[in-house]
Amino acid sequence: MSKVILHHYPLSPYSEKIRLALGLKGVSWNSVEIPVWTPRPKLTPMTGGYRRTPILQVGAEFYCDTLHILRAIEKLGTSGSLYPKGQEALAKALGWWIEKGSFMNAVCLTIGNMPGLPQELIEERRPLFRVDLDPEALRPKRAMYLQRVNAHIAWLAEALADGRGFILGTDPSAADLSAYHPIWFARQNGGSEVNELISFATVIDPWYERVAAIGHSNFSEMTPDQAIEVAKVNEPSEPDEWSSEAQNVGLRRGDWVSVTPDDYGNSVCGSILSWTPDEIIIRHEDPSVGRVNLRFPRVGFDAAPAEKQAA
Repeated sequence: MSKVILHHYPLSPYSEKIRLALGLKGVSWNSVEIPVWTPRPKLTPMTGGYRRTPILQVGAEFYCDTLHILRAIEKLGTSGSLYPKGQEALAKALGWWIEKGSFMNAVCLTIGNMPGLPQELIEERRPLFRVDLDPEALRPKRAMYLQRVNAHIAWLAEALADGRGFILGTDPSAADLSAYHPIWFARQNGGSEVNELISFATVIDPWYERVAAIGHSNFSEMTPDQAIEVAKVNEPSEPDEWSSEAQNVGLRRGDWVSVTPDDYGNSVCGSILSWTPDEIIIRHEDPSVGRVNLRFPRVGFDAAPAEKQAA
């Protein structure tokens, strides 16, 4: 099997979700630390400028968005299960709910309590998130963000109130990792003041500690240039699974398309190879990297015909 490479940075909450998934599945991996904000000159040629963090690389296959990365990790590891049998759809849906409902509110609540945030980060994220992340702008809205976060944590506490170890029962799953990382970001970076504002501690804390104890499995540091070399020496797969549904939205295999997050983020373009109920795969090429596949989940991303720009 090709090397498993995670492009991430330590502060990223979504990266913590994936680090824990690698730990749960017992996957040994390689760590490539990327800049917190763009430009990312080594990563961009590999991913066509996709800006979200993290990205999982396996050879010349690049998995974008953590919903999709979790599915890839489930197949890579042999221990535990991110999607317990009979509860696969429930684990995915619960993860979608709590991230959509709590992530951005937890980030805004936390950053409002983080003086000294680099101006470069504030400016870079503003068009991406469509939110002004200047702590001075967020601090007056603390009450709004706090009530939004705690409203979702109340549901999480209700799910755990019967004393179960994890959201779906006795074993951890993808649902736990999705619920954990927004709280992890707040606790790591918001200081004691923010931590004390998060409700339902008597129910949440034991669960939180159990998830944290999963750990990150074994990993080795890798340079960006080494990751590029891995992509260059591996040939991408040639997926051809194609659902007729694609024709209904005006797409045919081989079309040049854009793939765009449906909430925040930038588009990336390439030739579409595969369209299934769960996945969109496009081919990306760059002279410094060669040919690679960019893989996206269907949920949360929109594909549309695009005009190919001259090289």
